[in-house]
Amino acid sequence: MSIRRCAAPFVFSALALTSSAGAFAQAPAAAPPAPPAPAAAPPAGAAPAAEAQQPQFSINQTVGDWVVRCVLESVKSPAPCDMLQVTINQDNKQRVSSLSIAYVPSRDSYAMQIIVPTGVALSKGLVLAAGAHSLNGAKFNRCERDGCYVELLTDTATITALGGVGKATKMTVVGYGTAGKTVPLPVSLTGFPEALDRMKTLAKARAVAVPNPPPPPAAAPAPTPPVAARPPPPVARPAPAARPAAKAPEAPAP
Repeated sequence: MSIRRCAAPFVFSALALTSSAGAFAQAPAAAPPAPPAPAAAPPAGAAPAAEAQQPQFSINQTVGDWVVRCVLESVKSPAPCDMLQVTINQDNKQRVSSLSIAYVPSRDSYAMQIIVPTGVALSKGLVLAAGAHSLNGAKFNRCERDGCYVELLTDTATITALGGVGKATKMTVVGYGTAGKTVPLPVSLTGFPEALDRMKTLAKARAVAVPNPPPPPAAAPAPTPPVAARPPPPVARPAPAARPAAKAPEAPAP
């Protein structure tokens, strides 16, 4: 198995997935390419050449079989750095798998991205051996032309356990249409603790805090039931006028 520090898009068939792990051998990373010769000056009147592609990372350091990367400082991110390992098939120079681990300082948690070849049984998920904290049946989020992705958040206990299993571990997937045959994908842990410490230190110095989610909207107050209209009070009727008292008959004169 060759551990490379660069990624290249690929499509890996189910047939290649079922090849045995013994077909891979450990090999040193390829030497970096020589710098290109300076381009000749364009002729007078010609349109200016396209600008050279700007680097994506301000830090790109090899630590053992891992590479520690940080995005440009102009990019504000809660997880600006990661540690990456890309495994290459030595026979056909195809990428077999990649494992990226990023640290989120404001949450003290880790974001993990794993890419494996297409042609896996998605419903079976992926297993990453890490002792008592192994990831079992991790679900695939999506598949693209370059492979199938597992993206998840994990805690410190899982990352610590991963670094403590020895010099190597493995991921396991199930090939599609292979009657449940599992395929191991090796992961080298050479330099893992050092790369992890370096990546976390850089992330703490560069990360921005994850914004807190907005509070849920306040519940609308319950509508007040309408108050029934009260009938107007009855109008008091005037009391009937008193009748004049009847006069007594006058006595006859004597």
